[in-house]
Formats: sequence, C-alpha cells, structure tokens
Amino acid sequence: MADKPPIAPAPAMASKPKPKPAAVASAAPAPARATVPLKKPSLAPPPMKKPPLAHPQHAQVPPLKPPPAHQFRQQQQQGGRAPGKRQYRHHRGSSCSCRRVCCVATGLVLLACCLAFAAACLAYLYYHPRPPSFHLQPVSTTRFRVGNSSAVSAMDVTVGVKVVSWNPNDKVAFEYGDGEGRAALADSDGDVALGWAPVGGFEHAPRSVAAVGFVAAAKGVVVDEAVAGRMRDRFRRRQLAFKVVVDTHIGVRVGALRTGMVPVRLSCDSGIMAPRGVPAGTPMSKCQVYLFRMRWFSLT
Repeated sequence: MADKPPIAPAPAMASKPKPKPAAVASAAPAPARATVPLKKPSLAPPPMKKPPLAHPQHAQVPPLKPPPAHQFRQQQQQGGRAPGKRQYRHHRGSSCSCRRVCCVATGLVLLACCLAFAAACLAYLYYHPRPPSFHLQPVSTTRFRVGNSSAVSAMDVTVGVKVVSWNPNDKVAFEYGDGEGRAALADSDGDVALGWAPVGGFEHAPRSVAAVGFVAAAKGVVVDEAVAGRMRDRFRRRQLAFKVVVDTHIGVRVGALRTGMVPVRLSCDSGIMAPRGVPAGTPMSKCQVYLFRMRWFSLT
C-alpha cells in the first residue's frame, strides 16, 4: 500500500484552543479599540486587611460605681468603712469631744466666779468692812552728826520710826506678817537713804489701835557739801523731813474664817521731825496704803 498523504491543516475559521493563563499573561497587548477591554479575573488570593490597632487597656476602664445602698448600710453596721473616712471621722469626733470638755470647764469656772462674787457681795453687805487707817508719828532723831571735811561730807544718823493703825470695824480683824521698813531724809536734790530694819507681824483686833515701829541707822553716808549744809541747818531748827516705807503682808479674819496674806505697802512721804520733849498735841502725817501695788481707797 502506498503511504497516505499528510492531513491538511485546518481552515482559519476553525476554533483555536484556549491559551493557558501564563500564555495569556505573556501575550502582546491587543491594538486599541473603541470598546473598553474587559478585565480578566486573576487567580491570585485577595490581600489580607490589617486589623485596627487596639487602644491601651487603661483608657477603656469603665468608671467606678458606688456600692448599692443596702451594702453601704451593712458596712456601717458591721464597722467596715473605708480607711480614709474612718480616720476623718475619728479626728472629727476627738475634736468635738475636746471642744465639749473646754466648754464644760469654762462654764464651771464662770459658775465658780459668779458664786464667789455673790458670796463676797453678801459678806460685804452683812459685815460692811472698812480698811484701817495708818498715820506716822513724828520721827525721833537719836543721833545726827555731819562730818566737816573739805573733801567729802559724811553723815551718821539714827532715827526711830513708829506707825499707828486704827481698825474701825466691829467684827473684822486684820493680821500683819513680817516685813521691813525703810527711812530716808527728804531733800530737793535727792533723798538720803538711812537704811532699813525688820518689822515684826502682829494682829489688829476690831475697834482697837495698834502700832509698829523700827529703828533705822546709817553711818558714813557720803553726801554733797550743799546737802550736808542744808541738813545741818534743818536739824538745828528741828525741821528735818522724812520719808518712810513699810512693806508687809496683810490678811483678814472674820470669826474663825481667815483669808490668805496679800502684799501691802505703807508709804508715808510727809514725815516730820519730833520736837524736843515730844508734846502730846503733835500732829501725825497720814500714810497711803497700796494693796497689790495699787492705791487703797476707802469705800465709806
């Protein structure tokens, strides 16, 4: 048999096999046409979308809610309270208690003062006390000598002082403690101190007269020549002036009731020198009384 002739190629209008995706991708672009070319599907997987960034955890913390009312009441009954509130209430309670104690103490003090004032008023109306009076007798000079010297002038002086007191009350007595007395020669250029002496205490009964005295002595007191000349002339004419101060303590006694001692000062600034013979009619100078360094005024 003779060989068969080869098969002729298919005509142009015959359908062509579909090219593979790779061949289609590498194929040359078709000429531009009036129509829009269709997009061919791609077999590649779609890109993955990134999830949104999460915000920090602390920024999304929900606000705290107060506990229910029944839980709050249970905590109050069981004593379970917040530390800050417990401490605040504790301090508030202590301050209130301190304020209450201060108010009570102040009220008691005021009540005691009112009762004492009322008792003093009743006692004054019942006893009607009056302060005693004090007078200075003329000062007796037992020694007076002024040295004559061109350089300095020295004085030797010894005087006796006596203060007389009168108690005008009928039921009130006075008690005087130990003290001291001072005497000085009065002069326009300055007083010349003559020294001090102790004064003993005594009791002054109602409606009676009491006297307290002391002796003051000064030796070798240096004075100016002009002062020495004036003192010498005054002594010759019996016109020496004295100042006497007595510091002591005084108390009041009404029956069996006694009060405490308080400081008192007697100031006698107008003392005179006793004349010769000390006649009975010699006037006495009045003394001022200072209780608690304040002048003693009579309420009568």
